[in-house]
Amino acid sequence: MAAHSVRQGHGAGLLVWWGAVAAGYGALTLLSLFLAAPQAAVAPFWLPAGFGLAAVLQLGYRVWPGIALGAMLTPLLLGAVPTVLAWLAPGAVAETLAAAWLIRRWVQSAVPLNHITDIMRAILAVALVTLPVAVTECVLTGGAADGPALPEWWLANIGGVLLFAPFALAWANRTYAPPAGRGGELALLAVVVVLTSDQVFGGTLASGSLEFILLVFFIWAALRLEVRGMTTLTLITGLVAAYHTGRGHGPLIAPDELVTQLTLQGFAVISTVTGLILIAATHERREALEELQLAAKVIDNTPDGVMITDADLHIRSVNPAFSATTGYSEAEVLGQTPHLLASGRHEAAFYQAMWRQIEQDGRWQGEIWNRRKNGEIYLEWLNIIAIRDAQGKVLHYAGIFSDIVTQEHVRQRLHSLAYYDALTDLPNRELFHDRLYNALVQVRRERHQLALLFLDVDHFKPINDTHGHAMGDRLLRVLADELRQCVRESDTVARLGGDEFTILLARVSGEADAVQVAGKIIAAFARPFQVAGHALSVGVSIGIALFPDDAADEVTLLRNADAAMYAAKQAGRNNYQRYRPHMAALFSAERCPEMTRRG
Repeated sequence: MAAHSVRQGHGAGLLVWWGAVAAGYGALTLLSLFLAAPQAAVAPFWLPAGFGLAAVLQLGYRVWPGIALGAMLTPLLLGAVPTVLAWLAPGAVAETLAAAWLIRRWVQSAVPLNHITDIMRAILAVALVTLPVAVTECVLTGGAADGPALPEWWLANIGGVLLFAPFALAWANRTYAPPAGRGGELALLAVVVVLTSDQVFGGTLASGSLEFILLVFFIWAALRLEVRGMTTLTLITGLVAAYHTGRGHGPLIAPDELVTQLTLQGFAVISTVTGLILIAATHERREALEELQLAAKVIDNTPDGVMITDADLHIRSVNPAFSATTGYSEAEVLGQTPHLLASGRHEAAFYQAMWRQIEQDGRWQGEIWNRRKNGEIYLEWLNIIAIRDAQGKVLHYAGIFSDIVTQEHVRQRLHSLAYYDALTDLPNRELFHDRLYNALVQVRRERHQLALLFLDVDHFKPINDTHGHAMGDRLLRVLADELRQCVRESDTVARLGGDEFTILLARVSGEADAVQVAGKIIAAFARPFQVAGHALSVGVSIGIALFPDDAADEVTLLRNADAAMYAAKQAGRNNYQRYRPHMAALFSAERCPEMTRRG
């Protein structure tokens, strides 16, 4: 939330962050000056440059006033000359904003610590931006652009950025937290590095060239403690080395002061860059491994069979779906060729054409007959892909296939779910309307009659309330089977929902045919139904509407049949009624609210 308020420029919160950035910048300015050798004109590492860059990358460009204030405040308190003060603030701000802009433009990741190419681009951006700043500083402080102080100024800024910016970014982002439970290991390693660095650069080990022994700790931190651990150790080492070297101790001392300064800076830069690259390489390796593991999980769990061969068509790996489809285990097929699955149904010309297309296009897909381990021949849909290297040489072939019989089963199941009632396996409302529409088209063309029966089961609710919904569902399945027995195969029995059914008599000679079917249904429903050991008695109210006598379209026909069914309910239930025009008014007045509730 704090970083968000800085980026959005929220009043009081922004002022607080300006003050915090100014304080941090000023404190690191004092620390950098403290590390400098008494006779040196330049601090070995200009840590505020790294702090400012990290602040902009983490909090946004709006913190630049804090950087300007911090760049002026400490030198002002130390009595810097006006020419220096005039340059410090704009130079610090320009250097920081330009470096941040270049890094965000060149680096792909949000924070440039994850990939080797990103790290190298970030270092290049810092080097390019700090060079003109170093030149200007040399000129304003009395040096020449080509004078001996220029390399010191330049490397001081680069070293300060490389030492502090990764450290600050790593600790500001939770992404770079070390693995859980390793905080104690980091603290212990930091203490060891402090003591070892102190001995290497200012103690008993300072007489030998043992400074690179510290790389062992950097490597350990990079592998075990990742970004936070490595950046902490390199910062500690750089500070200790700068302190002792500035006081004339340690293996980095040379007869010439400039050479000593450059050696110190070079050691710090090399150590930091080595650690960052090691971390990035570890991160990239981990990413590649995770991607491979993800791909392996996807392949193992895909319902399609997958077979990978080498360029000579020897099988290298298969997934579980391959074994489930073919019957061969992975151990049985490794080193074999796909010819193991050949069905013998295809002639040589088929395979020749297939491989010719693979060589031309890099892939082939189509139907192919193969043989399972048990000898059964099956039809599959096969995709073959040629996997090539950067030079176009084939390294592997991947075959991905699915059993077409299984696919057809899935298609049939989806069709069933979409168009059939899951409880009774009767056509549902969707399929009923489709069949009614098609039947009306045919009747209009052939000038026949069509009858629609609308049924509602009487006394069904008390059975549900008394015996439970499970018993009610069983009864509905029994009633559906009974309705099927009462009509012709060419007729349609559908369940619209609840205890409502419709029957479409596609071709009738008149009302008598519909009445005959209705009477047959009422007689069938008159006897008790045996369901799970219970004798359940129900009745049925039936409404009849004919096309074209009672309606001119699908919607009206269904509504009029429903109205006639309601009239049968009003007449005492367990009977049928043929639609009559007067029923429409009664239906509209009494039945419409119920129809609305049913949706």
